[in-house]
Amino acid sequence: MSEPAALPHFRPQAMPGLDWVKSSRSNQQHLDDCLAVASTPDGMVAIGDTKDPGATPLVYRKSEFAAFLAGAKAGEFDHLA
Repeated sequence: MSEPAALPHFRPQAMPGLDWVKSSRSNQQHLDDCLAVASTPDGMVAIGDTKDPGATPLVYRKSEFAAFLAGAKAGEFDHLA
């Protein structure tokens, strides 16, 4: 299993102070081509768009995010890529 890449310069104004990461499979040379994820202090998962750090990230319960990841791993969204 690979490790996510840290995004120390991605700081959405609506959610300061979170430790954002992106997939190690996205372009490591560019910040503006990926989704970023972070755990929130209240145990939720935030998802931000690095192309628009001014936008408010979407926030989901960990169970919702886990269900999405399971679907992605099962190939349910492959037709979108």
